[in-house]
Amino acid sequence: MLWFDKLTIKSQEALQKAQQLASEYGQQQIEPEHIAMTILEQKEGVIPPIMGKVGANQQQLLAEFKNALERIPRVSGAGYGQVYISPRSKNVLDQAFKEAEQMKDEY
Repeated sequence: MLWFDKLTIKSQEALQKAQQLASEYGQQQIEPEHIAMTILEQKEGVIPPIMGKVGANQQQLLAEFKNALERIPRVSGAGYGQVYISPRSKNVLDQAFKEAEQMKDEY
């Protein structure tokens, strides 16, 4: 990940946790659902308080992301263990970096 050093500490932690979550589910790719779930679970992150202020039901969102993760195919046997960013997640992260550049945000 060439852009990993451009992320905030919390974003780096979220991606590391997303990788761990994918591995726990036996999945080879880090999908946007893994990332979103880990961001929602960050106790000291900025997203949970924002979600609370807009009236989002975080427990329901987490349950829906968990259901989505359970539907993602699992991998086992030879070759399992290497977890990487999926094309969908790469697109999401690339778009986030474009947005940050347009806003002149370095993180």
